[in-house]
Amino acid sequence: MKHFAIFLIASGLLVFVFGCGPGPPKAKLDAEDQFLLAKQKFDNRKYFDAQTEFQKLIWNFPGSDYVDEAQYYLAECFFGQEDYQSAIHEYTRLLRNYSQSPFVDDAQYKVGVSYYKQSLPAPLDQDDTQKAARALQTFLDDYPNSEYVSEAKKYLLSARTRLSKKEYLNGQLYYKMGAYDSAIIYFEELLKNYSDTKWADDAQYAIGECQHRQKKWEQALQSYQKVLEMSSSKKVVQRAQKRIDKIEKELAEAPKASE
Repeated sequence: MKHFAIFLIASGLLVFVFGCGPGPPKAKLDAEDQFLLAKQKFDNRKYFDAQTEFQKLIWNFPGSDYVDEAQYYLAECFFGQEDYQSAIHEYTRLLRNYSQSPFVDDAQYKVGVSYYKQSLPAPLDQDDTQKAARALQTFLDDYPNSEYVSEAKKYLLSARTRLSKKEYLNGQLYYKMGAYDSAIIYFEELLKNYSDTKWADDAQYAIGECQHRQKKWEQALQSYQKVLEMSSSKKVVQRAQKRIDKIEKELAEAPKASE
């Protein structure tokens, strides 16, 4: 009986210990002082400590006037620590839960930047780059007067340039395999979606190269001519002009050879 009683007591203690896991940290200050404490740590770049203090405010003062700002700076803490996935999560929570906050435009911009920061080089998977481009375009569409518009445009162009390079590399892969029709599909897709990037000139020239290899002389001439019309790259223009001169010379000499 004594052992049974001890067992009951021990079981009760285990239920108490494991059933009462760590809850949200309690704030000993009011909402305003809690925010000022967290912001001070943030301004001193003590992001991990600031993160804890902002979280206290969010948990303990959900109806406070400071809660949306605390949510934004919580995301900024993760951003400052280069934990971009967590930053995206917290910025998105602000956009979802505090849609009337004056920080929503900043948060939307930072979602795009965070995706961009964690995206991979062009030869690798471009899922995060695509998400960055979509988030940044949404920001530019919704907040055309934001102070971050100029920087957002730079990030967006960089993201689009990386995506266009990915398309170009895919096309080049098929070109090297001799699958010229498949290569042209990728190059044309690049021109359709990313004509504002530097890879557009190379894609147009590459289409001419595919048609040249297929001995589709007239089509190749038209493609190279488009390069002359659209490209601002002296190097690409010179290459296209050499191809045009060569094809025209070969076509001019062809009847003589058959005589």
